[in-house]
Amino acid sequence: MEVEITVTVGGRLVKRHVAAVDGTLEQMEETIHALSRRVAAEALQASVAQVAAATRPLFRKPAGNGGIAGIGHAPSSDSTAP
Repeated sequence: MEVEITVTVGGRLVKRHVAAVDGTLEQMEETIHALSRRVAAEALQASVAQVAAATRPLFRKPAGNGGIAGIGHAPSSDSTAP
């Protein structure tokens, strides 16, 4: 029996795998599950590589005072300042 596993994301073909599977029903089921996991892992790895290759800022831009904009710091309770 020929099995086709196709992965599409947003209508775009990401991965297509066709394989012949034979044996008992249990053997074919195990083989199909293994193929599914492998194809899913390959598709996920490809999408991770695509995201990693994209140029985008990973963090917010620093504020003018050297800190990170939008993050406030509360005074410490063990402060020695009056």
